[in-house]
Amino acid sequence: MKKIIHNPNNLKKEEIQEEKKKSRIILINKNKMILIRYANTIMLPGGKKERKETSEEALIRELKEELGIEFKKNVLTPIVSIDHFQKDYPLRKEIARINREVTTDYYYLETDQELVFNIDNLSRNEKNNDFEILSIDLKNILSYIKNYSSENPRAKYFQEDLLLVLKYYFETRKKLIDLHTHSIYSDGELSPEELIKLAKEKNIGTIALTDHDTIAGNLYLQKHGFFIDKEIRVIPGIELSAKVPKGRMHILGYNIDLFNPALNNKMKELQNNSLNSVLSILEQIKRDYGIIFTYDEIKELINAPHNLGRPDIAKLCIKNGYAKTVKEAFDLYLVDAYQKTRKDNKGLSFKECLKLILDSGGIPVLAHPYSLELNEKELLILIKEMISNGLQGIEVYHSHHTQEQIKLYLEIAKKYNLLISGGTDYHGKIVKPDIELGTGHNNNIQIRSLSLLNHLNNKR
Repeated sequence: MKKIIHNPNNLKKEEIQEEKKKSRIILINKNKMILIRYANTIMLPGGKKERKETSEEALIRELKEELGIEFKKNVLTPIVSIDHFQKDYPLRKEIARINREVTTDYYYLETDQELVFNIDNLSRNEKNNDFEILSIDLKNILSYIKNYSSENPRAKYFQEDLLLVLKYYFETRKKLIDLHTHSIYSDGELSPEELIKLAKEKNIGTIALTDHDTIAGNLYLQKHGFFIDKEIRVIPGIELSAKVPKGRMHILGYNIDLFNPALNNKMKELQNNSLNSVLSILEQIKRDYGIIFTYDEIKELINAPHNLGRPDIAKLCIKNGYAKTVKEAFDLYLVDAYQKTRKDNKGLSFKECLKLILDSGGIPVLAHPYSLELNEKELLILIKEMISNGLQGIEVYHSHHTQEQIKLYLEIAKKYNLLISGGTDYHGKIVKPDIELGTGHNNNIQIRSLSLLNHLNNKR
């Protein structure tokens, strides 16, 4: 369960005179949120934990007592635990005040079943203080809480708790965004259709297919009506490879015109280049390591419907027992072979990549800057030069970015007025087994808002 610490007055542990542990629930019934009003104070259903009770056990007991509804274990979904440091909490009608720490574990349940409440089991205290069950429309819930007034001095603390958890709740209800994915038309494992299906299953609301140096996957999506799918927004994209002295430079292009003649001509040229590059690498690993693939394997590789790349060779290595994983194939053979043959590659310069994207009506974004292997000073010099040639955005959020890198890229975006983008760089279970669609590496990214997407929305 995610933990949030809310300590607006910077209270220290030694200043706390009382600690409370509670469990409460965000209960949604037919698009209405259930609240309780008690002593002229509104709060979510639930209450304090008794000794030896788990959070879930305490909540189930409280719901039975307060609402007369009995829930079974494992039905309620834990969402967040909020540690709220409260300064000058009134004990009784403002006679005495204390500092206290209230840790509340919040659960969630949404149901369209008819809920029948029974308040016969209320405590005497609750009955004497006008206990009431409220059912408020979701669209009005925040304004209702913010505008609620009470003479009870404790009410504001409960209101603050409510607004804290509901802010988190509504934020997590937004669908995910993933603007960096790959399909079988480059080095991914899923077809474009399978990718969109998986995205829907993972609550992704906006996705971009950004295959390496090809728009074939996006042409498939366009042909089969995925760009007008009402369940998910699909943005046409591409990831172009640019030649650089060291490291790897990729430039993402979003909202490109798939039928732009210059773009389509360049795609054919790049397909031939990628084929020649793969053949050079195959020849290099044959010379260096004695690895020879059969005629049929090479023929099948050449006739693949997608742009070829090193992951295709890695899969051949795995198939023939030369490596166990894609990473191992890269480490053992492909990194070295690529370095020896890359001078022969007829790749595009970053200026050509930027121009190609701009000329096709797209928005160029520098992908995963960490892969450039530059220090901060070198990166800034490069980015300024790229901006002068049309760069409009930077991929801040990526599965392999550290928190320090994200912070740096956010600062760069702010300083140079660049659009912020992000995505998982999802390929599938073989090429990048540690990366999940929509959530990255170990859930390290969950994007729900991007300035790049806002920019695209304004242009619609």
